[in-house]
Amino acid sequence: METNLAHKILVGLCNTKNLSSSALGKVEPLTPRANYIIDTILDLQMFEGLHVDIYNDTFDVTNTLFYLNIELTIDRGTDTSVMYVAHHDVNNPNSDNCQDNSASVSNLLSLAKHFRENPPQKTVHIVFTDCEEYGGEGSFRLSNRINEGVFGEVEYVVNLELTANGTNLWHDGENFETQSELINVLNNNAEFRSVKTPFNDSVVLRKNNIDSVCIGTLTDRDFEQVKAKGFCETWAVCHKMSDTIAQANSNDMDNFVEFLSKLV
Repeated sequence: METNLAHKILVGLCNTKNLSSSALGKVEPLTPRANYIIDTILDLQMFEGLHVDIYNDTFDVTNTLFYLNIELTIDRGTDTSVMYVAHHDVNNPNSDNCQDNSASVSNLLSLAKHFRENPPQKTVHIVFTDCEEYGGEGSFRLSNRINEGVFGEVEYVVNLELTANGTNLWHDGENFETQSELINVLNNNAEFRSVKTPFNDSVVLRKNNIDSVCIGTLTDRDFEQVKAKGFCETWAVCHKMSDTIAQANSNDMDNFVEFLSKLV
């Protein structure tokens, strides 16, 4: 696995600013951040598995907002597949949005290169969703495509949030009571802390009968805060100018990408 690749990608993504939040002025779905992700995929020479899914949501006859999911497939010809998801849209266009959710996007791009050079045992889909920050428009679209069979049989969807630093893993298992094969897979591969989180793409996916769990990482300090209070200082930076690239740790990101590669 290429050392510091996720962090290198993150530097470029944090320096790439959208003109507005994901809910406002979206008459052009190819935002600067979306273009950066697509260009990075092309630089990784993975264009054969790339699909750019542009769609819209019409609130009335005069107000149509356009969105874009970016789908990447490493096709291994297997009957079943695993999917990884991270949202690429932003709440605050002026912030680096490092933890929410630039680091997760960068980690998945690094994972894609790893799988290109080290083919997984089964087909893998990596999807970057739009408009998670305002109701999960992208995950609704993705849910429909999964249930329509566009991706074949998807065993489960690993959804990444807040993955810029830390070695302590968490999942949003306290958000739901239904059975999840993915939670079993996660717990069999590492020690996780189950937490309750705000809205994320996994909420929409689960509502559409898709096995999905949101996962992320915590530093030791954050981990102790979450154990004591159910919340931590790092989570509090989301949507703020303080969510800067200074939050990121390149070694932690590399270790997290290596963990992700084992979930196939």
